[in-house]
Amino acid sequence: MQHELVPVLPADPHLLPNDSALLEELRQPRLALFWGTNTPTRTLLAMLTALAARGSSVRVFDGGNRFDGYFVARLSRRLSSHPRTILGRIHLSRAFTCFQLAELIESAPAEPEPLFVLDMLTTFYDESVPLRDTERLLTTTITHLKRLASIGPVIVGAREPRALVKERWELLDRLQVAADAAWLLRAPEGAGVEQPRLF
Repeated sequence: MQHELVPVLPADPHLLPNDSALLEELRQPRLALFWGTNTPTRTLLAMLTALAARGSSVRVFDGGNRFDGYFVARLSRRLSSHPRTILGRIHLSRAFTCFQLAELIESAPAEPEPLFVLDMLTTFYDESVPLRDTERLLTTTITHLKRLASIGPVIVGAREPRALVKERWELLDRLQVAADAAWLLRAPEGAGVEQPRLF
């Protein structure tokens, strides 16, 4: 598919769980990237919970230890009178190193259900792993993300590298080029961190 750059989306879209057009886009089999200065985890958690509320089974690979179960549970209660049913559709796996995350993605079967990868590049930005190793690992990982996206939607969240790891910008650039669709999430004017309001 052709690389598509989608217009900038604010980081606090309180309409997200009810945005049928965006949720329908996320059901398409392709590699979608949501990125910004800060990690767009809350936005992705809102999206995956909304998809689970609509009946989708959702896989979640957490690459930055950012999955907020309390947030997902609260949102599930707001979206349904049967929040346990929603939570039962969300299947979480955590990775604490870039090697573990790469292994999760490489061994994942291609399925039509959505796969969310939270905070994907955080462990790739780890300076204790040589840049050449992370570049090689990311190339392989992107190949597997594309394999998975050929069958079902793969939604990836990533943030920009911090000042100390500016040389790792190339990793984010590679992910952007590989994505079939990319959303840049910006914090609202005057806000320092992403804190989406949902209702």
